[in-house]
Amino acid sequence: MIPEHVMKELRYIEVATGRKIRNQRVGTYQSPLRGPGFDFDEHQPYRPGDDVRRIDWNVTARLGAPFVRHTHAEREMNVMVAMDVSRSMALGTTRHSKREAMTFITGSILFSALSDQINTGFVAFGDKVLLSTQPRRTRAAAWSVLEQAWALKPSSSKTLMLPLIRHLTLTLKRMSLIFIVSDFVTDDQVLESPELSHLAHKHDVVAVVPEDRAETELPAGAGYLHMRDVESGRRVSVGLGRSARSRYADAVKARRDALARAFYRVPMDHAFVPTTGSPVLPVLSLFARRKA
Repeated sequence: MIPEHVMKELRYIEVATGRKIRNQRVGTYQSPLRGPGFDFDEHQPYRPGDDVRRIDWNVTARLGAPFVRHTHAEREMNVMVAMDVSRSMALGTTRHSKREAMTFITGSILFSALSDQINTGFVAFGDKVLLSTQPRRTRAAAWSVLEQAWALKPSSSKTLMLPLIRHLTLTLKRMSLIFIVSDFVTDDQVLESPELSHLAHKHDVVAVVPEDRAETELPAGAGYLHMRDVESGRRVSVGLGRSARSRYADAVKARRDALARAFYRVPMDHAFVPTTGSPVLPVLSLFARRKA
């Protein structure tokens, strides 16, 4: 059962997202990907391999060379939320644990989609897919997946994302907007995988990366900080001196920059969400980018 303090925050998020979506509703969603649809994008010269059925014969006749008419993919799409529920989500050094923050982020996406009348599905994963639901458009379904995800107790000490990517590739039959809510600390090289690139080619994939304060800065004080990896059990001691803080800050920035570059290479959109703040505005900003 979801704890009362988490339920209270989720109820607030449900109300807040509903109001903000109604206030900023300016149009339907438009995919940044090209595909079957009716909304014109641009004409391009025909290249071997292009679908000959998309040749615009009027433009071809005027310009004396074959041109292909490109359109945006269908505006009506499903939303799929993939939430990391691995053991590392127990980390928490602020008011909310990382698991709680990811639940709030997922709730923001679910309730935002519901307010905008969009069918939304859900997948929870650790080292494998642990829970999967088909896209639906009801308040009861949104609350049900949040309850089910909270009740999951992953036993594996690993986080693997490739099983998730394969599951989404096989099960999503129509163009979807996929939010992957994870810190992307995995035991597989998912961001270098051609399977993720293939998924991003067929769908609109967005990474939502929660950041706990312990992952971005060392606590105040002097001496040493003893830390334990919640997945592997490995223990380390970290100095709290000036040079150690500087090296830690450099390492954090380097990983953040490397993640951003990897997301651009896939390509997929992304947002870093601090666990100290509200997830509502970052999530709504992601939705707003896809308004026509």
